[in-house]
Amino acid sequence: MGRRLSLGLICVSVMVLSSNVWAVERRGGTEADYAAIDAIEVQRQAAYDARDFEALADLYTEDGWVMARRRPAMRGRQEIRDFFASVAEDTELAVTFDVDEVEVIGRYTWNVARFALTYQSMSGGEPVHDFGRALILYKKGDDDQWRIHRDMDTPTPDAADMTPPVPQ
Repeated sequence: MGRRLSLGLICVSVMVLSSNVWAVERRGGTEADYAAIDAIEVQRQAAYDARDFEALADLYTEDGWVMARRRPAMRGRQEIRDFFASVAEDTELAVTFDVDEVEVIGRYTWNVARFALTYQSMSGGEPVHDFGRALILYKKGDDDQWRIHRDMDTPTPDAADMTPPVPQ
């Protein structure tokens, strides 16, 4: 049960944002800011698919947090790397992500979204569907690179009407 609950956060962490996701109203920032945030999400999916948890953790700020439901917060890249490595063992995932809000304020960007997640053991069994909301805060560092600063999800009934995705 603990693993099932932990994987809910991975929906946030393995999403690939398509161009239509950013069709929501954008406030603040530039096209370059939004392109950089989109690139992070593509890189995050690729790192997860490759099981490259070092690369995945490097997409977070040094003092980044992952706040998975019903778990203590993971703080810093090493804890984040270890978290993803532990919950991704033997698991295939598919995610859909519908952004409700994206805003850039100075060196910070956030998005609020609904998600639908399907995960399944690579060794078989029935797929599990999960739904909820995500809040991701990005921070632009002194090197002018955007990184994930805070990553949080929660189950919510207002996402349960989404169509569950199918792992490929």
